[in-house]
Amino acid sequence: MLNEAEKWLFDLHGYLVLKQAVAPEDVRRMVELSDAWHACDDADLPAPLKSYSDPSTKPTTPRSINQVEYVDGVFQRLVLNPEIMRVVLALTHNSPQHLGCALTRNTRQSDELAFHGGVSGGIHHPANDYQAADGKVFATFLNAGVSLVDVPPGTGFVCIPGSHKSHFPRPADVTITDGPPVVDNVSVQAGDVVLFTEALCHGALQWTQATPRRTVFVRYCTSYASWSPGAGPLEAYRDRIPEELYELKQMTGFRHRKKVVERLLSDMGEE
Repeated sequence: MLNEAEKWLFDLHGYLVLKQAVAPEDVRRMVELSDAWHACDDADLPAPLKSYSDPSTKPTTPRSINQVEYVDGVFQRLVLNPEIMRVVLALTHNSPQHLGCALTRNTRQSDELAFHGGVSGGIHHPANDYQAADGKVFATFLNAGVSLVDVPPGTGFVCIPGSHKSHFPRPADVTITDGPPVVDNVSVQAGDVVLFTEALCHGALQWTQATPRRTVFVRYCTSYASWSPGAGPLEAYRDRIPEELYELKQMTGFRHRKKVVERLLSDMGEE
C-alpha cells in the first residue's frame, strides 16, 4: 500500500505529505464547526467535547477541542479516510487503533509550540517505536495533521527530519526557528495531510496570518498498544459513532484482524 518512493521518504524523513487527501466540502464543514465550537465557552460545548486548555485562563495557549468524532459525521469520515488509512494500515502492519481527534485553532496571538517527541535523554520513549526491515516500515504511534487552511512558508508545522531514528539527544541550541538542513518547515494547502510518527521531533512556528490556522490531528496507534492512556471508545457515547469506528477504537491482540481493516484492504484491492 506504500510504494517504494513513499517507503524511502518516510524512512528518511519520518513523515509524508498526502496532497489533497480530504474533499473540499469536508474541509469547509470542518472549518464551520471549528469556528462555531471555538467561539463557545467550555461549558457550552456539546457533549462529549472537551478542551485541552482553557483559553480564559491562558489565552495565548492554542485551544484544542477533543472527541469531535462523537459529534459530527465529517470527523468520522476523516478517521476512515482511504488515503490516510492506506498509510496507517501499512505502517501498523494492518493492526491500527484510533486514539482520538483534536480540532485545534491558532491565531497570531497563540504561542509557538516548542520541539517535542524524538529522543529524550538519549533514548526514545518505548511507546514511540519505529523500525524498518525486510522492505517494510513500522511505527507504533502515528499522527495525521489535517490542514483546513493554506499554510504558507514561515509558519505552521516544523520537524527535525530523520530524528525518529536518532540515537542521540537533540542539542539544546537547536530550536523550531532554525532552518534547513536541520529543521524542515512543511508548507501545505487546505485538504493536505502531514502524517508523521510521534517518534519524530516536531513543533509549530507561531501563526502569522490574519485568519486562524485550523487543523485536525487524528491519532492512531497499533491495536495492541496497551500503554496508551484513555484508549478505547467512550462507551457512554457508543451510539454516536458507526460500528466500524467503534471497532477501530478497540484494543486487540496483534494476531487479530479487525473487520474494518478487512473491508479497507478489500476496497484497496489488497489480499
